[in-house]
Amino acid sequence: MSYKNMEVEDLVQDPWFHEWVKGNDTHARLFWENWLMNNPKEQEKVEQARQIIRSLSYLDGPMPLDRKKAVWNNISAKTSKSLTLTQIPTKKENNENTNLWIKVISKLAATLLILLASVYVFLAIRDSFKEIQLPKKGEQLLFEKETGNGQRISFNLPDGSLVYLNTASKVIYKIGDDGLSREVYLKGEAFFDVERDKDRPFKVFANATEITALGTEFNVKIGNLDSNTEVSLVEGKVEVVNLASEKKEVLYLNKGEQAFLVPSEKTMTKSTFELELVTFWKDGILLFDNTSILTVKEVLERWYGIKIIFQNKYETDLKVTGRFDKEYLGNVLESLSYSARFDYKIDDKTVYIKFRTQ
Repeated sequence: MSYKNMEVEDLVQDPWFHEWVKGNDTHARLFWENWLMNNPKEQEKVEQARQIIRSLSYLDGPMPLDRKKAVWNNISAKTSKSLTLTQIPTKKENNENTNLWIKVISKLAATLLILLASVYVFLAIRDSFKEIQLPKKGEQLLFEKETGNGQRISFNLPDGSLVYLNTASKVIYKIGDDGLSREVYLKGEAFFDVERDKDRPFKVFANATEITALGTEFNVKIGNLDSNTEVSLVEGKVEVVNLASEKKEVLYLNKGEQAFLVPSEKTMTKSTFELELVTFWKDGILLFDNTSILTVKEVLERWYGIKIIFQNKYETDLKVTGRFDKEYLGNVLESLSYSARFDYKIDDKTVYIKFRTQ
C-alpha cells in the first residue's frame, strides 16, 4: 500500500498506522520511521494524525472501523467550518514576509485542527453510539481468503504468519475465545510459516484435526475425495490432535514427520515424508510420483481450473510419474499421454481423454 497521497483522515483510520502510534508492533515502528525518513514533507500530516489517535486512547479497546468512521465524520463536520475562518488567500506575492506569514498561519490552522478534534471527540463518540450498532458481546471480526480452481495465492495473516493457499481452498483466521490463541480454519490445502509468539498459540482446525504450533513451518492437506487429512512438518514442532477419536488421540511431530488422519475410521498414524513431494505446489510445480490416474485427474482439474472427462474405461491400477515446472496444460497432457497411453482433446475448459486399448 502507498501512503504518500493519504490524508490525515486516511491515516487515522489505518490499522497499520494505529499499531505504530500505540507502540505495539516492532515491524510497524520500523516501517513508519523509515517511511518518514524517505518522506520528510509528510511529517506534519503524520503528526496531526498521531495527535488525533492519541486523543482517543482512553477507550477500552480498539474502535470498530465503522464507529471510527462515524467519529471522524463528526469531527470533520464540526471542524471544517472553524478551519475555514483561518484559511489564507493563495494569491501569489513576491513579498517574502507575506509568504512567511502564510506558513505561520497554515501551521496554526493545523494546530487548531488537532485542538478542535480533541474538544469534539467526546461529543462525536457519543453521537456515533447512536448511529452505529456495535458488535454484540462475543462477536469477532474475521479475516478470510479463498481460492477457486486454477488459483494459488500467498499472503500474511494479521499476526504476520505467511500462508500459501492452494487451489480451491479457504482459510478463516480469528482470535480464540480466550483472547490469546490464533485460530485458523482450513478447507483444502495450505502451507503455514507461523510467526513465533510463545504467548499466543497458533492453531489450525482442518476437518477432524487440530494442529497447534508456536513458530514453525508445516503443510496441511484435506483430500478432496476422501476427506483424509495430512499434516507434514517442515520446521519446528507441532501437536496434532485427532478430534474424531473418542480419547482425542495426540501425536507430536518433529521435522520431516507426517500425521495421516482418516476421520471415517477415527485413526491417525505417523510416518516420514519427502519434502519436495509435499511442498512442491507452493512453488508452482506439479509433481506426480507413481500417482493414481484418478488423483492426477483431481489435481489437474484444481490446478488448471478445468473439467476432465474420461470417455472410456481404464486400468484401475494405472499410475503415472512426472515433474512439471509452471508448464502449460497442453504440455502436461502431452507428456502424460505417453506413459498413461491416452489421447486427449482440449475444448475450452473441458478436456476429453480416451485411453488406448492396445
